[in-house]
Amino acid sequence: MTTAATPPLPGLTDDLDTAQKDLLETGCCLLTGVLSDGELTLLRERIAAEAAADVAQSADHVYAAGSNQRVWSLFNRGEEFLRLAEHPVALSLMETVLGPDPLVSNLSANITGPGGTAMVPHWDQFWADRPWPHAFAAHVIWMIDDFTEENGATLVAPGSHLRSEPPSSDALAPAVGPAGTAMVVDGRLWHGTGANRSSGSRRTGVLAYYCRPYIRQQENMVLSMTPEVQKGLSPDRRKLFGLEFHEYLNMVGGPPRNLPRY
Repeated sequence: MTTAATPPLPGLTDDLDTAQKDLLETGCCLLTGVLSDGELTLLRERIAAEAAADVAQSADHVYAAGSNQRVWSLFNRGEEFLRLAEHPVALSLMETVLGPDPLVSNLSANITGPGGTAMVPHWDQFWADRPWPHAFAAHVIWMIDDFTEENGATLVAPGSHLRSEPPSSDALAPAVGPAGTAMVVDGRLWHGTGANRSSGSRRTGVLAYYCRPYIRQQENMVLSMTPEVQKGLSPDRRKLFGLEFHEYLNMVGGPPRNLPRY
């Protein structure tokens, strides 16, 4: 891989073109004002309810000594989450870094509470052998609450998506922003959740993970997505979640009959 001088963390912007430029140059971007107050209130309430239900059913993914909780498989938990996965701003930013027809690889929420420890920094495409010719995957991190340095905003190393080795720890900077911000992280970017050092602030983010259409998804949608949800998906949603034929991939009994034959 080529190396480059370490760029600064990109600033908050409400301009999509600027966000796309930031994403390509630094491996991340922070696009503000994407979700409305009404959307944020609904998502906040629904995630809190699903997190509580998981705990009540002993099906939770609580970690960091009880301070943090991951809520998995949001695609099974309501229309509002399906709408978030197909949000046009998210898909536009994903196409910027992943090319056309990206797939939803996973959709989950992460709740970070007081005392929550920092995540070990990592790449989101660590599973792919190097050298990496480009990003195979990327995240849209939806800020459902304000992300602050105190409450554990995601730590990122700008420009590390163009380097072959992990950067030093002092290269990590907190990506802060107001609720409603869409933060995008290139799959090659070194990053991780920060420590929540607040006395009482819990912050929630939705992690919409996407991949190129020929990459195996993190979540096996055929098995993980309930039959009821699958039956209700539009053709566009089926394609987005990797349930349809694509370029002679994902065939069932051979290719569709209406394609050219060789």
